[in-house]
Amino acid sequence: MTPSSAATTSPPETSEPEWAGSISNSLATLEIGIEGMTCASCVSRVEKTLKRLPGVYDATVNLATERATVRYAPSSVGFDGFVQAVTGIGYQAHSLEDGSGSENAAHKDALAAMRRDVVLAFALAVPVLVLSEGSTFFPAFHRALISASPWGHFYDWIQFVFTTIILAIPGKRFFKPGLLAYRHLSPDMNSLVSTGVGAAWLYGVVVLVAPSLFPLIARQVYFDSAAVIVALILLGKYFEELAKGRTSQAIKKLAGLQSKEARLLRDDGSEEDVPVGSLHAGDHIAIRPGERLPVDGRVVEGTSHVDEAMLTGEPMAVSKTTGDSVVGGTVNREGRLVIEATSVGADTVLAQIIRLVEQAQTSKLPIQKLADSVVKVFTPIVIGIALVSFGVWLAFGPSPTITTAVVSAVAVLVVACPCAMGLATPAAIMVGTGRSAELGVLFRNGEALEVLSKVDTVLFDKTGTLTAGKPSVTGIVSEDPGKLLSLAASVESGSEHPLGQAILEAARDRGLHPAGVDGFEAVAGYGARALVDGMEVLVGSSRYLEKEGVEVGNFTEQADQLAAQGNTAVLVAAGGSALGVLGISDAPRPEVAGIIPALKARGLRIVMVTGDTVRTANAIAQELGISDVHAEVLPQDKSAVVKKLQSEGHRVAFTGDGINDAPALAQADVGIAVASGTDIAIEAADVALARGSVSGVVTALDNARRTLRIIKLNLFWAFIYNIVLIPVAAGALAPGFGIRLNPMLAAAAMALSSIFVLTNSLRLKRLTPWNPA
Repeated sequence: MTPSSAATTSPPETSEPEWAGSISNSLATLEIGIEGMTCASCVSRVEKTLKRLPGVYDATVNLATERATVRYAPSSVGFDGFVQAVTGIGYQAHSLEDGSGSENAAHKDALAAMRRDVVLAFALAVPVLVLSEGSTFFPAFHRALISASPWGHFYDWIQFVFTTIILAIPGKRFFKPGLLAYRHLSPDMNSLVSTGVGAAWLYGVVVLVAPSLFPLIARQVYFDSAAVIVALILLGKYFEELAKGRTSQAIKKLAGLQSKEARLLRDDGSEEDVPVGSLHAGDHIAIRPGERLPVDGRVVEGTSHVDEAMLTGEPMAVSKTTGDSVVGGTVNREGRLVIEATSVGADTVLAQIIRLVEQAQTSKLPIQKLADSVVKVFTPIVIGIALVSFGVWLAFGPSPTITTAVVSAVAVLVVACPCAMGLATPAAIMVGTGRSAELGVLFRNGEALEVLSKVDTVLFDKTGTLTAGKPSVTGIVSEDPGKLLSLAASVESGSEHPLGQAILEAARDRGLHPAGVDGFEAVAGYGARALVDGMEVLVGSSRYLEKEGVEVGNFTEQADQLAAQGNTAVLVAAGGSALGVLGISDAPRPEVAGIIPALKARGLRIVMVTGDTVRTANAIAQELGISDVHAEVLPQDKSAVVKKLQSEGHRVAFTGDGINDAPALAQADVGIAVASGTDIAIEAADVALARGSVSGVVTALDNARRTLRIIKLNLFWAFIYNIVLIPVAAGALAPGFGIRLNPMLAAAAMALSSIFVLTNSLRLKRLTPWNPA
């Protein structure tokens, strides 16, 4: 399955519902905000719950973005049903329709509340730790406290009160969802923390209330462990939330380019500030110097320079005058402009870019499947290890066995971290795709990024991709060049093909005016025909004329000579006779000369595919340093070239301009479209190069490979961390080396594991565009 098709029809992990095939065209997609998730187990629970709802075809949940994407049949279930289901398992769901503003405000409020909990937890945990361990670190101070104690175990009761407050207020973040997860037989990270902390607290309470149940040596309270564990893990979660906020900065930057208000011109000439959401196509909007354009449009009045760096990356402002197109989010540098809105709301280029980035960030990569499989059994296994550790040390441990058993079990429960596994992939995807968007590379889905990192062959369409797409007539071979050019221009007046436009431009430059035509017909991959003054005129390749039974004669040799020089030879016939040849040249893009060796240096095979003749194709390929060429390929047959390479075991990326390359873009493992700058949402492509430069291919490849390396490093850390520290926490090194993991250190390690994954992912913010220099 190609990435492009996977983005629209990828099935869930369970088998496809019987009804899905019959109503697939009526399925809707909805994104929902999910609050309260802390680890990969939470993600798994929410996904399972949503998938169980009637009418839901697929559901994916992203821990880093805290969003669920659901494909469903609206006739069977809706938003209210999703909210009810998610709320029923202990999480909160909310609509994203209010926009990023309200979502950001909610995130800030949540951070503020978490910060208050962190402050309270540490304000109480530090005294508890001092009272518990003061004899070790502050012996004189500790002796003074003991001597001033009103009664025995007074300070133990102080620890009890402070720790209970910590567990009841800040610790509620773990206990409430953790106990609810147990109720649904789906324990998660919150369950592990609440169980470990609760066991330490309960042990201390029993020691205080009924000390006679324990031998004298085992009468230690572990309130310090419970208090410090909650404080450290909560601090780690706070830093984690801060880091997650940084991973989504690309979306926030893009959203910040969207204007909130626009200056609408009324019919009576007055101006009124209105919300951008109230604008419609056709409205006239006034733009003052220094203001951002609120929507896409066309200049109807004024002259100015517009800064389009957000779209093209070019620092120089572009001159705009009446009739020119402008894009929302760009900045009017000087002069007053009046534009007519052509695209508003979700149809603007900026909105499409934001939508593509969000779509890529919320998708799930194939590499994540391993982590998902482990997460399903991770928490129950950890609980099992904790119970076994408790039982073994209780039966065979050193005296006091109960103390050793409790400490070991609590350490196992606290050190285990499914959070890192849940964040390993989505955090890197968020930063990698977000930074790529800032560099003009738009991934339609996360799977495209992973597949692109593994391709070994890159196919390039020639016209408009390797070449500038602005061909010009460079030679005419005919006894009557004026007549030849006039007839060809008349036929091409009904064509939108770049070669046809070159012929029309050459005729206009010579003062020739196309005649009216009848019966125009374009034959893809061959040419065009029409009746000019009642006479049939054919314009196209030599094989087209031969196919139509026209004798080409000596023009074949002249066409070959033009082709050998890198020109496209276009023959013209009228009334069944060949009249001559037009040589049309499309110069290679300036940046291509550096791109081909750069891709080869990265171990890629480069292939050019074109509808041009073999001679023309070879001439261009030789100039660019490409040795593998497929020439005289019809547009509809380009996908067959891709398929043949795939059958040979190659992973193929196809790069085209998206105009007539849709089948090849869809067939390729990754389709890369060189967008025009305003048409970035080419449906057949998995990757769009929004700045219109082919150099984006190298940038996309480098970013994909770097992002996948970060993901693999994150997953390696997440797995190794748990594989190494869980046995240590259980006491595996105690018999031979006397090494035990203190529960407080286990809590610190657990918090740091998630922070490591996020900070490692944030390294992708340093991604840079490829530069031939």
